[in-house]
Parts: sequence; structure tokens; C-alpha cells
Amino acid sequence: MFANRYGAILFALLATTTRARADEPPPAAIAVAPEPAPLSHAESPIADALERFDFGDYEAVVNRLRPIVENGARELPLQVDRIEALRVYGIACTLTDRKTAAEGAFLLLMREEPQTRLDPRLVRPEAVAFFDEVRLRHREELLAVYRRTVPRYNWGLDLLPVVGQFQNHQRVKGFVLGGLELALLGGTIVTYSLLTHYEGHDHTFTGHEALYDSARGINITCFTALLAVTAYGIIDAFVVGAQRRHREHDAEARLYF
Repeated sequence: MFANRYGAILFALLATTTRARADEPPPAAIAVAPEPAPLSHAESPIADALERFDFGDYEAVVNRLRPIVENGARELPLQVDRIEALRVYGIACTLTDRKTAAEGAFLLLMREEPQTRLDPRLVRPEAVAFFDEVRLRHREELLAVYRRTVPRYNWGLDLLPVVGQFQNHQRVKGFVLGGLELALLGGTIVTYSLLTHYEGHDHTFTGHEALYDSARGINITCFTALLAVTAYGIIDAFVVGAQRRHREHDAEARLYF
């Protein structure tokens, strides 16, 4: 009788446990984050526009790049991207007979990079001709922009030792000349101090006659060499500076004439 009662209790516990497990909700599936999708052409208007440009779909190029160019291409952080967007947009507008928009794009392009040219081997002749027309029509404005970007040259700085070399972007030469001048100046000062110290009240070098001859020779040599190196640096700064200005004027002539 005791065994029958114990068996009934055990059976009831098993049945209760089975029903409880059956009522539990199934375990939730583990969420797996999807891999990020690669950028599409819709998310990269520059890449998409360049691809359409290569296939001659100039109308699509204009539609893709118009929002960017109308904002002055400021949303493009890299200058190379801005230049490419303005170039492609200007050419596409020219070939779709949007001359006003093309002129604005070409002007922004030349303000961004005054040396820009359209290669007639790669660009249709009507676009090259219109680009050159815009450059010629706005020549004075573009020349002023270019000159503002060229660092100002101060001839007076060439008179200062070493400063002229740094102004001419010759840093190595400036450091070398500066080191020589400092060493020679130091030798001049040290030998002059020795001569002054041992000269005495009677302007003789009693007990230091041998020192007088050597110190005086070194003093004269250092001072003469200091003058020579300084003069060389000043002349070099003027000559290199003149050549630099000549190259810059040649660059302006090649750009705008």
C-alpha cells in the first residue's frame, strides 16, 4: 500500500513537470547582425557620375552632380574630388547645351586649380573650346586669384643672413650657411676676448707673446671668413630669388597668355 501511494505521488510530479515544460515559450533565436552592405552608386554620386560620363550619358551626369556643384562642391572634403566633379559636370553641361551652368562650373574649377587644362585628346573639341573661352573671358579675375595664392616675396629679407635662403625654400642651404656663420662668429668672439684679456693696460702681451700671434691670426681669419660667407648668402638669396620670380612669371604667362 505504501509503495502504491509513493508511485502515485511520483507519477503526479512527473506529469506536472512535463506540463510546465510544454507551457514554456520556445527559446528566442540568437540575433545575428547582418554584414554591412557595400556602398552603392546611389551613395557615391561621384563614382556613379564618372561611370556614366565614360558611357556618354551626360544628362545623367548633370542630374547626379548638380546638387553637389550648386553647393560649391564644399561637401567634398578632398580637393581632388572637387576638381574632378567640377570638371566632369562642366563638360557634361557643355555637351548638353547648358552653357551658363558649364561656365559656372569651369569658373569654380579654375579658382580651385588655376592650372587646369582640358586635354583635347580626351575631351570633345566643343567642350575644350568653351573651356578656353571661359578662361579668356575671365582672364583678369583668374590671374588675380592665382597671384593671391602665390606667396609674397620680400626682397628686404634677402639682406638678413640665412633668412633669404629660407624664403627661397632652401632649408638645407640655410642651415649649412647658418651653422658656418655661427661657428665663425664664435671663433671671432673667442679670439677677440683672449686678445683683449691678455693685452694689459700697456697694450702689450707680456708673458703671452706666442698666444698673441696665433690668436690674432685666427681672429682675422674667422672674421674674414664670416664676412665672405655672409656676403655669399646675401648674394645667393638675391640670385635665387630673382630666378624664382622669373619662373613664377613664366608660369603666369603659360597659364593666361
